[in-house]
Amino acid sequence: MSTLLERDLQEIRNHLLEMCRLVVEMVRSAVTAFEKRDPQLAERVIEQDVRIDTLDLEIDRICLETIALKHPVASDLRFVVSTLDMIRDLERLGDQAVNIAERVPRLLALPQVFTCPVDLSEMARKALRMLEEVINAFVARDAQKAREIKTWDDEVDRYKKLVIEKIVACMEKNPEVVRVGVEYIIVAQNLERVADLATNIAEEIIYIVEGKLVKHEKVLPEERPAEKPDLFELLERHARLVIECTERLPLALEAYFQKDFDRLKEISEDIIAIEREADRLKQNIRGHLPYGIITPVDKFELFLFLKEQDAVADAAEDILKWLTFKQVAVPEEVAQQILRLLEENVKTAEYLVPLIEKSKSYIERGDNLSRQDAKEIVRDIRRREHENDLLATEIKREVFKLDSDFLQVYFLLELLNYIGEISGRAENAADLMRAMIAKA
Repeated sequence: MSTLLERDLQEIRNHLLEMCRLVVEMVRSAVTAFEKRDPQLAERVIEQDVRIDTLDLEIDRICLETIALKHPVASDLRFVVSTLDMIRDLERLGDQAVNIAERVPRLLALPQVFTCPVDLSEMARKALRMLEEVINAFVARDAQKAREIKTWDDEVDRYKKLVIEKIVACMEKNPEVVRVGVEYIIVAQNLERVADLATNIAEEIIYIVEGKLVKHEKVLPEERPAEKPDLFELLERHARLVIECTERLPLALEAYFQKDFDRLKEISEDIIAIEREADRLKQNIRGHLPYGIITPVDKFELFLFLKEQDAVADAAEDILKWLTFKQVAVPEEVAQQILRLLEENVKTAEYLVPLIEKSKSYIERGDNLSRQDAKEIVRDIRRREHENDLLATEIKREVFKLDSDFLQVYFLLELLNYIGEISGRAENAADLMRAMIAKA
């Protein structure tokens, strides 16, 4: 990792930790101000929101500049991208604290005393504990703790439901406390949002540490077996991993042309790790259908499709290996043409995800509009693959014009062939999917 990148990452961490500390302090003070009806403390909470907004803008600026200028990869990239989400959640947590603090002068201005038997202290304690513990998990990079915190959100939700039910029932019997009761309901809703936002941060911690997106995972009791994933969902997940491999290739090739071999190594390790994950998923898909199971598509053709889709990721790995064999000087104009060819091949591979989505919709539900869309996507892939071949041919002509030795020319010609494998394999996969659609 470059010194400049490390400096930026450390600056992001420092600002982020300060923002975390301030947000926890704001929420804790807001709850205390509400419980003690302390207008001075409530005012201090409101005033701190300006600092939160300032940190939000500053961290956002540093993150975007780091991505644009330092090109972080692997866990560093996950950290920067997750930070952009975290600061939004932290800024909203500041807003929740302000919302709670603003209830204090409103309650003091009301003539009524809230006589309903409702206590928000336990709900506030649990929401605040979630926030404090999730910040501790972030500092410790503790993904296991973050997973545990996610499970606490349901308890806060139950508290909110119970509290609001009690307040509403009390207001129905005592109309004179309606205005005070509304303020209490608002506080309960804000406390519930504190727990939700703490859960969001827990999910970002898991992504930073493990590289796993868990935002839409459901937390299930241990004794309840997880449902088997849908076959087409597995294919789509595999396609997304394959595309994730190819989308990093332009950065790797750019680093090669710039002779930035440390950066090339980092990107390569990241791509290879994703390719290995795609390969494990491929094995999972192959074992997903036991022998003799009835499927809406031909099992052999489906496995051929999976093989061609996986070959797209293999092509990415082959390109990386080829780049390690020899360092050649490439004229800037030719280098830009090769980068453009690679980007066009990557864009072609990206069509595999919508192709699987539309095919799934037709095969499982008989949606004829999706069938037409899938066929159109296949035509687009074929067209793009042909255009990529023409572009590769033009670049090969330029390579032959170079005043270079045989090994340099051979190296560049083979590199162009490896790049062409990306859209070539994507086209093969598309043709197999079209055949499955035709028979479904």
